[in-house]
Amino acid sequence: MTDRTIAIDTRDHGPVTVVCPPWCTGLHPAGLLREEIHHQGEPVDITVDTSRGPRRLIELTMWQTPWPVPSDRHSDDVHMVVQLLDGDAFGYDVQGLGALATDLMDAAAKVRRLSRRLACEHRGGEW
Repeated sequence: MTDRTIAIDTRDHGPVTVVCPPWCTGLHPAGLLREEIHHQGEPVDITVDTSRGPRRLIELTMWQTPWPVPSDRHSDDVHMVVQLLDGDAFGYDVQGLGALATDLMDAAAKVRRLSRRLACEHRGGEW
């Protein structure tokens, strides 16, 4: 994959030239404000198997805003957007994403302990 250059018509700056990184899906609609232009990667779903099939826990998407607004804490850095089950989405940098992975491992350990507890209950409650 290689970078590619595209032109996008914006409402506030007319046509702007954008270099898309290799991971960008290339979906850049015309008619946005320049600050609304962003690069977005393919979403990656973290799922669990349920009795009704796989269900999404979170979705992770690589993201970059070439012309960020001053309030954007990620400036123009590439970051990962994580969308939760309730629809809220949060941006993570490298360290933050590593911390999220640790949180998920801690949550998995809790689920594993509950699984062992359930197994004990099935054996008559001896823990």
